[in-house]
Amino acid sequence: MASRCRICNFRIFIFSFLALVLMFNIILTSGYSVRIPHTREWLENNSFEVPIEPWYSTVEGDSSDVNTEVNLGKADIQILGDSGSFSDVFGTPNEQDWVNLTNPAFPSLPDNFGIDNYGCWANHTWIDPDDPIQAPSIHWQRNITMPVNMFDYKITSASLSAIYNASVTTSPGGAGTPNDYYGVDTPEDTVAQPGDYDTVRFYVLISDFEDNEIYEVAWYQSVDLGQDDPEISNITDSLMNTVVEEALIFYLTSLFERDNFHFKITLGIRIKCVDNFNYDRDRWDSLRIKSCNLTFTYEKIINQFTKVSWNQEGDAIEGENIQITGGNLKFKHKVSELWPFELSPNSEIRLLINNNSHFETIKLNLASLNLTQAKEEGFNVTSLIQTNISIMFSIQIYIADEFLFDHEISIALDDIFLEISYVEIRSDLVNEPPFFRALLIIALTAAAAIGTYFVLYQRILKYPIPVRKVRKYRRTLDSINDPKTKILDRGSILDKIYQKELSKSSKYLKPKSTEATSESIQAKSKLEKASNLPNVKSEGGIE
Repeated sequence: MASRCRICNFRIFIFSFLALVLMFNIILTSGYSVRIPHTREWLENNSFEVPIEPWYSTVEGDSSDVNTEVNLGKADIQILGDSGSFSDVFGTPNEQDWVNLTNPAFPSLPDNFGIDNYGCWANHTWIDPDDPIQAPSIHWQRNITMPVNMFDYKITSASLSAIYNASVTTSPGGAGTPNDYYGVDTPEDTVAQPGDYDTVRFYVLISDFEDNEIYEVAWYQSVDLGQDDPEISNITDSLMNTVVEEALIFYLTSLFERDNFHFKITLGIRIKCVDNFNYDRDRWDSLRIKSCNLTFTYEKIINQFTKVSWNQEGDAIEGENIQITGGNLKFKHKVSELWPFELSPNSEIRLLINNNSHFETIKLNLASLNLTQAKEEGFNVTSLIQTNISIMFSIQIYIADEFLFDHEISIALDDIFLEISYVEIRSDLVNEPPFFRALLIIALTAAAAIGTYFVLYQRILKYPIPVRKVRKYRRTLDSINDPKTKILDRGSILDKIYQKELSKSSKYLKPKSTEATSESIQAKSKLEKASNLPNVKSEGGIE
């Protein structure tokens, strides 16, 4: 029976313990921590009203490719395409633009040279054997400064033309006097000393200012000028030979890579006088560069990887127990003209929060000419929201391709909203509602009671009452002090019991009363039973 009671009590304890654990769990998950939801708009000045603060713009890459401005309540990002043409070198050279210079390779000058209303001219006479200068030359040079930085531009077309004319004296050789040898000699003439002949070369050079790179882009070198038979004593206005357009573009591009703004152009005449006779005479009556035209066009290079952004730094979501439950971004956009997909198919709008890019982007070629929502339901940016740091939002135009663009195009942004939802979990007991505080106090009290019961059960309550008394008395035997419970002998106990029973009925005792007789009989019966108790030893214990 006692064993069954102990099992029952233990089950009661286990059940109570589990119930307490469940109560604590309920308190900690439902009552003790309070979930406070928050939802708010995180950006300010959503419609870009002036002043535009706290919005600001940034550019990564070539800042000359893009520009930002606020126009009519919209944030504009402009792609700065541009084009231009060069035609400063055109027509007849004049003294204001062109300067006479010596040719470093052939520094000897002709007899006469200059610039007049008909262009650059020279003449020269070589007299053998007293004249050592057989290769005179003259240059006319012009420095060019571009109106734009050509590093940002690409030449798309180029052309060059130059007109020259010439006249010389022809005289058949073999006459007996020196005056008869004033003719310019050619391969078709009969000369005393053949092998090489008199020539003149007209040319156009382009170079950098330091002449580290020099390119001849136009030229003419005489072959039969001065021929005796049939006589060819002059060349009327004629075009020089020129390099092909691709070569001219390449040469100009190379010069602009060395110096983004400057180059120079040179017109030159070089004479070669060969000694074909004793006492030879070569007379160049008029050598002229009548005109020079250099033109080229260029377009702006929009560099790959250029990024331009509108940014705003918002507040931080601060707290130890914060759960982000939602982040929704909406904005409107449009383009001033349809995006040139064939030039840049990969350029796009990107969304960034704290420099982390959202996986969804908007291709610029899909943008409309009208202001429309980029995505009706908005963009879910929950995964990008962080706590305890300022929320930095950026909307960015990313140029993914390099391309040439000859005019401006703008992307307008407006009505940018970033709505963030989060839950704040509070666990401060002082600030909790009274119900939860009371529930916690009850749970703690129950825990103390169950713990106390468990200790008492293990030490006392699991034993029957007689055993408890024996265990209590046994513990006193190990003490050096006398037991607090006084031990009486048998006579004293019997007398005490007798007096107790007698006192219950003494007030009812009357002579020869049947009730007294009955009570006396009961008292006597109890005394007889008590007489059967075992004797108590004076030193303690039971016989």
